[in-house]
Amino acid sequence: MGKINCRIGEINVVCTDAEKSLRFYRDILGFEVLGEDGGCWHLACGETKFLLLPFAGSPRKPPKYCAEASFSVDLLVSDLQATKKFFESEGVDFVKEVSPNEERFFIRDPDGLVLEIIQS
Repeated sequence: MGKINCRIGEINVVCTDAEKSLRFYRDILGFEVLGEDGGCWHLACGETKFLLLPFAGSPRKPPKYCAEASFSVDLLVSDLQATKKFFESEGVDFVKEVSPNEERFFIRDPDGLVLEIIQS
């Protein structure tokens, strides 16, 4: 058959608590809310669309990053240190301690999903 021609559509974030996840993605990360549909939330980060799906069971302790197969999302920021300070003030969970000279760091959303924050 050969290869298929595809492109990325919206990214589904399967979460345990829509309100917690909505607060994180909307109020902390600054994603735009596009609408709500039956308890699911359509969001956008630039041109990238996300859908919060509150269908997961009880949250579990997240594994060490890269210990299990998963997807992660990169978010580009212009001021990494200011972003780090803001996340700290909001109580965001960091995957590991961030050294001052790093050009990236990793955080977790309320369900333990990893987002990589990169200096652009």
